[in-house]
Amino acid sequence: MIGSTLIGVLGTLLISLVIYDATRTTLSVSSSGGPLTNRLVSGIWFMLLGIHQRQRSHTMLTSVGPWMTMTLLLTWFLVAWLGWFFLFCSSPQAVVLSSSNAAASLIERAYYTGYTLTTLGYGDFVAGNDSWRIPPILAAANGFFLFTLSITYILNIITNVIQKRQVSLAINALGENPRQILESTNSGEKYTTLISHIQQLQQSITALGQQHLAYPILHYYHSEARSKALSLAIAKLYQAISVIYFASTKLDCASREQLLITRIIIEQFLDTLGSAFISPSQHIPAIPLLHGYADLPGIQKSSTEIQNYLASLPYQKILLAYVHKDGWDWADLWQSKDGQSTNIRS
Repeated sequence: MIGSTLIGVLGTLLISLVIYDATRTTLSVSSSGGPLTNRLVSGIWFMLLGIHQRQRSHTMLTSVGPWMTMTLLLTWFLVAWLGWFFLFCSSPQAVVLSSSNAAASLIERAYYTGYTLTTLGYGDFVAGNDSWRIPPILAAANGFFLFTLSITYILNIITNVIQKRQVSLAINALGENPRQILESTNSGEKYTTLISHIQQLQQSITALGQQHLAYPILHYYHSEARSKALSLAIAKLYQAISVIYFASTKLDCASREQLLITRIIIEQFLDTLGSAFISPSQHIPAIPLLHGYADLPGIQKSSTEIQNYLASLPYQKILLAYVHKDGWDWADLWQSKDGQSTNIRS
């Protein structure tokens, strides 16, 4: 193995792969993660989501995000270690014992690679000739680069997860399902309370869309509490504002404009997820019978008309996929904390 040019080429490819993947994942703000990141995190989530769907365990999914982050960072380091190890194995003179100038063994080269990447620099092994004095410097820089990126990435992920849950809680505070949102914010048919709240949420939802694009692993931070689940919060807010926009004729032009803006912002958020995380469902989600919605203040449409309108919205398919990909059921967004829900149409 020592002295093989092919091993050196393979090592160079692995080093290039991990640098590209880490850079694309952590520094790119306009695309999803790198090829290694995407395959690793989506594969782990697909496997655990399948287990969750057969045997419900929100607690298990909640632990996935942090462990997946650590697994990703460890994978970057191990692939870099393997790449530099292969490179240092491509020549007998790449690594020699400092005291005797004897060529290092495979184990000694692995040891040398590890302490060079971690910038420890013990000095008991050195480059055997001038041609191999630059690669250890590059390896140390590579290790420092990966460690710095990893720490920055973790801090940003924690900040964004907190903001994600804050938005979920803010929406859930309006009501535990679409009907409760409308009941608590109608303000005597004008829905001024709802309009005020959605104006405050618009910027946060826009920011979340960009954060999910910049930090793809953010998709996999699951919450076992419905009140903190962003997928359910976004879905039920979308239903509530769509109902009012369609069924109420007593809103002034400014209020209708704010409802439309918020719906467009939510749809842009879903487009962001659709480009990197989810694919639209093949079928329209079941819309509840919506008993009592026609009796809400300011509503001039029948429950059947509202139900048909909601079913006609194309983004419902993406919302359904988002809710399922996040480990929840479509019926969960229509339920209240006590488990009561509107009947779902078959």
